[in-house]
Amino acid sequence: MVTSKQLAGRYTISVLVTLMLFVGVSSKSFAAGELMVTPTRVVFEPRTRSAQVTLVNQGGETSNFRISFIRQNMTESGDFVEVAESEAGLFSDPMIRYSPRQVSLPPGQSQVIRLLLRKPGDLTDGEYRSHMLFQALPSPASTSVGNVAGSSSDGISIELIPIVGVSIPVIVRHGDLNSTVTLTNPEITLSNDPTGSLKISVDINRQGNSSAYGDFRATFSPNEGQPIIIAQANSVAVYANINKRHFEMPITVPTGFQLSNGVIDIVFIKSGSDAESGKMAQTSLVLN
Repeated sequence: MVTSKQLAGRYTISVLVTLMLFVGVSSKSFAAGELMVTPTRVVFEPRTRSAQVTLVNQGGETSNFRISFIRQNMTESGDFVEVAESEAGLFSDPMIRYSPRQVSLPPGQSQVIRLLLRKPGDLTDGEYRSHMLFQALPSPASTSVGNVAGSSSDGISIELIPIVGVSIPVIVRHGDLNSTVTLTNPEITLSNDPTGSLKISVDINRQGNSSAYGDFRATFSPNEGQPIIIAQANSVAVYANINKRHFEMPITVPTGFQLSNGVIDIVFIKSGSDAESGKMAQTSLVLN
């Protein structure tokens, strides 16, 4: 019998470990390494039956990309956790047909992924969501065990092969939907980073059977002087699987500006709307 010690002395053992990076997206387009996907969310409204997503290779080499669906739920902190296929929930992937499922793209080239919705006749009213995952696959040469095993070093060799993945929500809305939002517990605290900068936090409370999606604006109005925007964030979602999300924004003010003796107004606005017509919720924080 050959012991592990003897084996390590005679051979180099190569272990290929694949790392998956899931990237949440919140802008009109998003680049992660050599991969860009646009748009960053797909919504099938009641009368929508088709959509398309564009995948772009921004790297310097021809790359292979795999397209699939995953199921994720949002947590109160805004992070995502994977959901098992056996777990109950309102997921859109069983209703979506898409093509192609794997592409090879030269540098700078793009590929359109076409999506087709097929809803069953007995579909219950609600908002259904899954996430379309785009993975940049490693080249065959980089994953060759023989290449690693051919090294002259003794012992165990471990090679980490990262796989970059970008996921976007694909949402299907069906039937009678509603959603209301309130903002509570506004607070200013210090950031955890070494700079000790300020941040403003708020709880987004959602009720109804559909998600909320919009932009934040925080405006400080001093008792004497003109109002200024001190924090903002676009494309903030609270998905239908949670009723509350805790959200934070960094505060930016001019050098020497005193954030005191005034009121901070925080508004949550429908994306693409102005502050008045698109306002979904508002709260205030008085500073002495």
